[in-house]
Amino acid sequence: MRPAVRLLALLGAVAVMPVSAQESNLIAVGDLLANTIAGGGPSNIRGDLLLANDGNIYLASYGGGLTGGGTVASIAPGGSMTVLGALTGIGDIGAQPYGRLTQGIGEYLFGTTYVGGVNGSGTVFRVAPDGTVAMVYTFGSRREDPKLPYAGVAQTADGSLYGTTFRGGDNDAGAVYQITPAGELNVLHSFTGGDGGEYPLGTLIAGSDGALYGTTLGNNTNRGTVYRITTSGEFTTLYNFPVLGQFNANGVALNETGANPRSALLLASDGNFYGTTYQGGANGFGTVFRMTPQGDVSVIHHFSGFPSGGANPQAGLSEGEPGVLYGTTERGGQTNIGSAFRVTTDGTFTLLHSFTSSSVDGQNPYATLLPVNGELYGVSYSDASSGIGGLFKIVLPDANGALPVQFSISERQFDLGGSATLTWSSPTATSCTAAGAWSSEIGTSGAETVTPESPGFYTYVLSCVGEDGVVRNAYAWLIVTATATQAIAAVDGGASGGGAMSPWLLLLAAALLSFRLNFFRQKNTGENR
Repeated sequence: MRPAVRLLALLGAVAVMPVSAQESNLIAVGDLLANTIAGGGPSNIRGDLLLANDGNIYLASYGGGLTGGGTVASIAPGGSMTVLGALTGIGDIGAQPYGRLTQGIGEYLFGTTYVGGVNGSGTVFRVAPDGTVAMVYTFGSRREDPKLPYAGVAQTADGSLYGTTFRGGDNDAGAVYQITPAGELNVLHSFTGGDGGEYPLGTLIAGSDGALYGTTLGNNTNRGTVYRITTSGEFTTLYNFPVLGQFNANGVALNETGANPRSALLLASDGNFYGTTYQGGANGFGTVFRMTPQGDVSVIHHFSGFPSGGANPQAGLSEGEPGVLYGTTERGGQTNIGSAFRVTTDGTFTLLHSFTSSSVDGQNPYATLLPVNGELYGVSYSDASSGIGGLFKIVLPDANGALPVQFSISERQFDLGGSATLTWSSPTATSCTAAGAWSSEIGTSGAETVTPESPGFYTYVLSCVGEDGVVRNAYAWLIVTATATQAIAAVDGGASGGGAMSPWLLLLAAALLSFRLNFFRQKNTGENR
């Protein structure tokens, strides 16, 4: 079969999306680029946002700062950002935090850096109420010393800090540690590999029984574990995720309940634990799972991948109203560069947002969503313009199911030559502008028919300024495929991109140049990040 025809066969296999209105609007919060340029502000945020006791949101960024080692910053309720301190690397506070900040039992916040400190093996640091950042502990350099803390810490009522390191311990497979209020480190458990797990990434959380719960990555005998450990060091493996088995037709490995959990668990209001896996499940793109306090695991959602679902979640979950969970995926969504989603504990899944790689929302989110007063705050790791990511809010429908900016498209996929109608309405807006694959003078409501001139992936952006001065963004996507005849014409020098956002066309070009196609084989190798 000719490559272009093979490509069309795959394009034709993409599920046609149902016609639906936007599930959310997106608002920029602050300006990461302005802060980074002006004062060494944050960039490339990987850890979850924290709503602290003082009502501000806090973050630790992997990049940015005066030396590029990261920063700690706060965001006031109005959206203004304050850079509290830079993480400067070896011999100091440490650098490159992956994990989230934690609210201490007093007014202190605590976090970890993956590298840096006296030995270059990472640190634990604290943030004082006045914003001062100071080192609490620097990890050792010997092979058996806990080192490279990927996750944040948890604090118990006695003031002790508990966390995990990605490496070190007796088997260099990671460890669970305690730091006493006096600053002494105790190794509570060294991971053994095999069924005992190895290489923990997620922050420990406290269960209702006072014990701590966490996850590990996979190895040769399983694809990750969920474990329980008491503050005295009594360790129990609660669940082993099964090895990845057969590959599906798209070359993605599957299993029953998921593989390679990379994030913390959530103890939800129903008393069960919930988490995500990066790979595996029925479609190979990861899962959302539930674990009872007794350790029984079941899947409430199998991610379906691009274009209608999420794929490969790096982040864990947050809970808004009881029974409603929120999260992000690194890939998947309409553009395959990440998604934000909602899933209820009974398994009802909603794709809230597909990332566009703009400076507003960015791409490839590693952190989960933070519910605050009916809105969801989030961050993304990168973007197409500056590469530093975005800081945003996702606005959900009101009690009547309405959004400030309503935006829909009549079709989601058709062959070249077809048309779709964009319809929008923003009753409280003073003006609206069109961007992306369409640009025209538009009012605050209306309809417009679009007829793309070439195959491709089209993103339509609608930005409306409300009476409050806030810019709210909504998005619509369209896949335009080619028939077999049109594809053969393209082989002989036919249609070109025509200005669309066209990963499909890039794939077509690659197929024509190399005479081979392997489009749907995703990067699901489970590489550590």
